[in-house]
Amino acid sequence: MEREYAVAAPVKVGLLNRGFNDTYLVTDVEGVRRVLRVYNRDKYWIRSESDFRFELDLLDHLAAAGLGVIRPYQRTVGDRLGRLTAPEGERCFALFTHAPGMPSYEGALTAEQWRVFGSGIARMHLEMDAFQTSHDRYHLDERILVERPLASLAPYAGSGPAAADLAELGKLGKRLTDEFHRLRAIGGAYGIIHADLHRGNTNVGDDGRFVTFDFDHCGFGLRAYDLVTFYRGPDSPDEDRERWAAVLSGYQQVRPLSLAEVDGFPALAACRATWDVGDWLGAAGRTGDAWVTDALIARLLADVRKTMATELS
Repeated sequence: MEREYAVAAPVKVGLLNRGFNDTYLVTDVEGVRRVLRVYNRDKYWIRSESDFRFELDLLDHLAAAGLGVIRPYQRTVGDRLGRLTAPEGERCFALFTHAPGMPSYEGALTAEQWRVFGSGIARMHLEMDAFQTSHDRYHLDERILVERPLASLAPYAGSGPAAADLAELGKLGKRLTDEFHRLRAIGGAYGIIHADLHRGNTNVGDDGRFVTFDFDHCGFGLRAYDLVTFYRGPDSPDEDRERWAAVLSGYQQVRPLSLAEVDGFPALAACRATWDVGDWLGAAGRTGDAWVTDALIARLLADVRKTMATELS
């Protein structure tokens, strides 16, 4: 840190999280906190350094527009993306501003605060429309959301019941793919998205300001997909449904969705469920796969059935 960045030395560095990347809290001698990400190698959605640079350019663009996101730092040599040699080979790294406050899943936020959050997502999407870069990024299409996750489960479906459940998931997956194509054909429905906008990726400061981070999965996808982590069906607890109504209302006030996009949320929730399993399986080489059991496949099928039943009701 002292060599690569203009920080007040000496610095303290501690591991925050080890998952899809290694993330460290960096504190300089003046108490200023920053976050270092050392990107893991061989991630299924990263094809080259261009993908990393797309993410960093996007964050710089959004931060410059005044949106509540973290911002990457320049290295002393002028580039934002660095490389280091690790035992497993070369890895890229970047340093970001620290998101103040607490995760948005902690504490009790009001409906008005969730509306503000929803409008912030909409403004982010509008600003993403103006983003320009020479770098490229992957697409969260039906292959990433449905086909790849279900294919990755095949080696784990050794028993008769698990194989039957996976076969039914395959049939439902074809319906999800058709729905994805229908939604993508809607004008303005597809563009750059955060792609993993759960409540753990946004902090709320003492001033009530939201700051979103972890754009590691950002790419091109359905804009409604950025809202689906908040979607709750009619049989959900009141608190969850009220939160969802507030987030959607705030978003619609800034960037209205078509009725077809709103009707597509149950299908996107099913896509999110399949993607999540496939995403973790993509990291199984580092995090293990003992969690992939017959019960998990059965639970995924139940979740997909439930959300698609909501769509048809």
